[in-house]
Amino acid sequence: MQKKLCLIGFTCLIGLSFMTHIADAEEPIAGPWLWMIAPTEANQGGQASTDIDSLDEESKGKVTEEMVAKNGAKEGDEVGDYEWTPGELPANGDINVCVREIGMTKVADFNDVTSYALLILESSKKQSGVTMGTSSDDSIKVWLNGEKVHQMAVNRGRGGTPANINGYQDRFEVDLKKGANLLLVKVSERGGGWGQYVGIDADVEHHIDFDKFQPVEPAGKLATQWAEIKNAH
Repeated sequence: MQKKLCLIGFTCLIGLSFMTHIADAEEPIAGPWLWMIAPTEANQGGQASTDIDSLDEESKGKVTEEMVAKNGAKEGDEVGDYEWTPGELPANGDINVCVREIGMTKVADFNDVTSYALLILESSKKQSGVTMGTSSDDSIKVWLNGEKVHQMAVNRGRGGTPANINGYQDRFEVDLKKGANLLLVKVSERGGGWGQYVGIDADVEHHIDFDKFQPVEPAGKLATQWAEIKNAH
């Protein structure tokens, strides 16, 4: 009987890892997100790394930002010395704390490094012109369904936790399609703090179950490259 109860409890825990979470409108999305990090050259993090494809550099050309922005990723997929790993942000948006807790790094104050956070925003209907808010430490770039929708190449602190959409450093409008919307957030860290807040004023749920996700661009060279990478694992 005791073994049966333990098995039931373990099964429930597995199910929770793929649970769809309802996004509280405007509040920062804690996750879980699917995370990847890529160190940059010394003194080249933050603003200087905004337009550098750190996934491409870390993987030596096997994985690019464009590929992930259009196709997503799966837990365990490799980029250089790292694997895509799920994790939740703490309430203060500290990326360094998050990636340490999930075992991606042991560095307590990682500088000159870029993070990539990936998830699916699930919408029951088409939603046009909804407001997304971001705050970052330092620079940030955002893709939605394979298209770049926001960029702020700066070295800055992210400030306090936003209470509503007007509390974010950056606000911009996006269009959500019905079904799965792929969101990729890149934050490049120069020094000091490293973190993000991302929220959306829309009726959505979010998750990181990419098993049934249909790529934004399933045909052509991009998909061929992606298939080769996945088949190699």
